[in-house]
Amino acid sequence: MLTFDMSWGEQGDIVLRLFAAFLAGSLIGFQRERAEKPAGLRTHILVSVGSCVMTLVSLLGFTRFGSDPARITAQIVSGVGFLGAGTIFRYGWGVTGLTTAASLWATCGIGIAFGSGLYFLGFTGTGFVIFTLAALRYLESFRKGITYLSMRLLDRPGSLGAVASLLGKLGVDIKNVELKKGEEKDLVTCIMGVHIPPHFAVEQMVESLQELEVVRRIEVR
Repeated sequence: MLTFDMSWGEQGDIVLRLFAAFLAGSLIGFQRERAEKPAGLRTHILVSVGSCVMTLVSLLGFTRFGSDPARITAQIVSGVGFLGAGTIFRYGWGVTGLTTAASLWATCGIGIAFGSGLYFLGFTGTGFVIFTLAALRYLESFRKGITYLSMRLLDRPGSLGAVASLLGKLGVDIKNVELKKGEEKDLVTCIMGVHIPPHFAVEQMVESLQELEVVRRIEVR
């Protein structure tokens, strides 16, 4: 059995790199958790820390045998790509989860950066990722003229259809839909991006939706 002795300084550096990866994954995952995305806090932490661990194994282990340390790192990116694919869903007229898949891929790169000891790159990348996920979403929605509705609907067949039918009658174009089961077993959360026609009041749309039996609560984001 081959063993490698490490000084306290080397061990401390490993812990520091892992903690940095943990912190970065926590920040990105917290934003995804608040946005009620399928991959949240724990998933992003595990991707960041796991990427950091595998990078450290590659750097500290394989280099001792004269092997190319980039071989493992290259496979990390491919593996996270398959993980991200599991967050992508298709709902008839649209696709959701692409941004979450991209955030997992970016988190993987950040974990690799910390595993390589590139702290400035890792934290700077984390800042750009969080800014992109949190701030640019609203700028993108404003540019496209999209309004987001957060609704609590009765969890029964036809609920979403009733909402879509009413919006169609009002001339409101549905751009994307996300459904998520909440803590209340008889209700489901529906996040819907809509394009409202010119000169049409948002308040009028909300009032019409509130008259539906299946709608229990609605917020405009």
